Amino acid sequence: MRLSLTLDLGDREAPADFASRLSTRACRDDMREFCRDFGIDPRAIINGEPDAVIAMADLAGVNRDRLLGEAFTRMEGARRQFQHRGQVFLQSSLVRNRVRMCPACMAEDIERLDCRLAARPHRRSMWLVRGVRTCAKHSLALAEVGKLDGPNAIHDTSRVIANAIPRLRPLVDGAVLRTPSRFECYLLQRLDGKAAGSWLDGLPMYAALHLPLVAGAVAVHGPGVVLDDLSDDEAWHCETAGFDIVDKGAEGIRAFLDELQAPFRDSRSPKGPKVMYGRLYDWLAHECRDKAYDPVRDIIIDHSLDTLGLGPGDVLFGRKVAMRRMHSVVSAAKEFGLHPKRMRKMLRRANLTDADLSGAANNRVTFDATEAESLLKGLAESISMEKLREYMNVPRPHDRGLMERGFIKPLMAGGRAKGGHAFLKSDLDVFLERLLRDADPALHGDPDMVPLIAAAKHSCCAVMDVVTLVVNGQLSRVGRDPGQAGFVSVLVDAEEVRPLVTGPAYEGHSLRDLEKLLSAGTYAVKALVEKGFIIATTVKNPVTGWMQPIVRDEDLQRFRQEYVSLHTLARERGEHFARVKKSLVAVGVVPVGDPDELKQTLYRRSDIP
Repeated sequence: MRLSLTLDLGDREAPADFASRLSTRACRDDMREFCRDFGIDPRAIINGEPDAVIAMADLAGVNRDRLLGEAFTRMEGARRQFQHRGQVFLQSSLVRNRVRMCPACMAEDIERLDCRLAARPHRRSMWLVRGVRTCAKHSLALAEVGKLDGPNAIHDTSRVIANAIPRLRPLVDGAVLRTPSRFECYLLQRLDGKAAGSWLDGLPMYAALHLPLVAGAVAVHGPGVVLDDLSDDEAWHCETAGFDIVDKGAEGIRAFLDELQAPFRDSRSPKGPKVMYGRLYDWLAHECRDKAYDPVRDIIIDHSLDTLGLGPGDVLFGRKVAMRRMHSVVSAAKEFGLHPKRMRKMLRRANLTDADLSGAANNRVTFDATEAESLLKGLAESISMEKLREYMNVPRPHDRGLMERGFIKPLMAGGRAKGGHAFLKSDLDVFLERLLRDADPALHGDPDMVPLIAAAKHSCCAVMDVVTLVVNGQLSRVGRDPGQAGFVSVLVDAEEVRPLVTGPAYEGHSLRDLEKLLSAGTYAVKALVEKGFIIATTVKNPVTGWMQPIVRDEDLQRFRQEYVSLHTLARERGEHFARVKKSLVAVGVVPVGDPDELKQTLYRRSDIP
């Protein structure tokens, strides 16, 4: 059977909407009753069942495939899921109880068709999709023209549209002009079966619809946003912002999570993902258990493990954390029994934490757990410089001397501040064993045997020079005081030490001697050496053992032959230095170097007439 009063199928018109418009064309004004008049189940039309849709197409004389292609077909075995144009939607993904129309499209439908006025305008199938809020043809925001209230009215769209026709002019005048967002263009492209090249392509359509809304709402309105309070216009802005976040997948989502963490970086109270990510986390953790969103959860879990001090015992989206990736100062201090302040200094010196986090709270300073494991274990077994003095029984400043000479090496070097260095006890024990290896307690009563510090003083040498002799086995007599322990218990023969730490006499002039030979002040002599006018050589003082600069006689003579100071030149000429300077200026002779830096006026002899 075929109707005499029929209609052409509208552009992208869904079967239920076509049936409603067809019933209006036939003046039946009730889609359900109209379907039953011809033995067609209206529920089957609404659910997109092929047999019913084909029967409706044959009744109206329209193309079967075209009408069936716009159906929202309820999927078998899945609650509240529909398939439309090859995409899967949830019931919540569709706007079925409100009729949204483009006023310009309504006006064109009325102008183009010549049937009963109420049967002319029709809804396009993509306008049922919740994320499509703009007409791509006219760049107008969709306007809500009415609601489908009650079980008998839902899906019977023509009655609502007919009631809006008298208000069409105000609807057109009040329509919001806007370009479809990138998100809407993506949805339309996907509905057309075209590859969009977005990360969302890997998610079902309903997930690709809802994720940008939630992410964008959190981005625009904050973690505590209530989605149900958003207007259509606010939702459009949120979806636009959310699509920009999730379009690139992990890269965009991780950058977004960084932004959500930022306000909490200075907080000293522990805040986890639930508080930081707010609505986004609650929705994925508690309100939506759908595995379709697991790729998003995986990104959030991965990011949280990379940026927060989460480890075994923590739970994300119902999953227990199996292995820690990042430690916070708080979690590491708890696990390894370390003081947070000292550990934080050591981590910074090891370049395991960022210098920019110097003012951040301990629970916000994170670092790679694997990279830091050996350091943290060592710190847990280490002692500070202050405790080292007690452990080795070494007085100040010889503890630092041992380190500077390389006898002991810190696990982690620090500054001069208290607790700046950390030393392993095992390393200290190795050094003490070397130091006491040949120490004979029987020599304690010998009057020639003295402690290391006294032997160094007797020979005017560094204490570490005496330590070197003991450690290297260069002394024939090394004793030990049974009443002492560690460093101060070692005894040596001062007379045996002296010739080993006193070097040969040097040939040359000390800087103090140079002051007299050149009739120059201390700063002037130092300046000549520093600026390279006089070549100095560093030698060991035979008495004190300290390294000092000297000037050999040939280098001094070379300087005297090449340079002369203004005062020396005045003495050589028997004239006042001012008169000599004036005569030199008159013939264009200028000093070498800056007199202020050299603390004297110096000339090159070859420049003087």
